[in-house]
Amino acid sequence: MLSFVGLGSMRTAARSPQDERPAKEKPQRSAEPPPRIIAMTAKDFEFEPAVIHMKVGDKVRLQVISTDRTHGLHISAFPDGAKANTPPGLAFIFGEDCWKLKKGESVPVDIEATEPGTYSFQCCKSCGTGHKRMKGQIVVEP
Repeated sequence: MLSFVGLGSMRTAARSPQDERPAKEKPQRSAEPPPRIIAMTAKDFEFEPAVIHMKVGDKVRLQVISTDRTHGLHISAFPDGAKANTPPGLAFIFGEDCWKLKKGESVPVDIEATEPGTYSFQCCKSCGTGHKRMKGQIVVEP
């Protein structure tokens, strides 16, 4: 024989401290550490710093600002002197070919180093007589 007891007729037993605890939250995944932020300036036909050092696995956010006129920033994803079938060694969150750097505006450039090597960058907007000298390097160490 089956019998059913309605909820209204059930007596509540004394509650244990366990019952009063809030339900356990699901453990959160450990968040990735934020990228290292490097301030970079484009002015007077040069980038400052002109050489940036990283290690394989590092994530960096360049905060690039032009202080004198519109410039551009092109960073090669391939190491200097790479053969035709060499995979890229730098990964970009937003894979721009040429980031436009307007005077006074900060532009974030997110980079992850995946392979050791030396990677060149240069101005990619004609900015005047010293445009061709406006270069730099990212050196990725193992």
